[in-house]
Amino acid sequence: MAAAWVPVLQAAETAAPESIEAARQAQAGKRVKLHLSLGEALEGKVQHVGGTVVVIAELTGMEFFGATIRIDQVAAVVARSAQKQ
Repeated sequence: MAAAWVPVLQAAETAAPESIEAARQAQAGKRVKLHLSLGEALEGKVQHVGGTVVVIAELTGMEFFGATIRIDQVAAVVARSAQKQ
């Protein structure tokens, strides 16, 4: 499987990212939930997204811990989209 950042699931009323690179950059500093290909899920704050890994800090339930995850192991990324008005 090629390493690629999975675009964020977004509400229909928000604009979709123009490219995978734009989707990557849009998540920096935001809280996300990563669903991994083995069925596990990790939630935390995106600290860094590189070409092959994503670094998550402040893991939910383990705030003093972080994780480095291979991008090719990420099945989906879920993030809060714009608030309903």
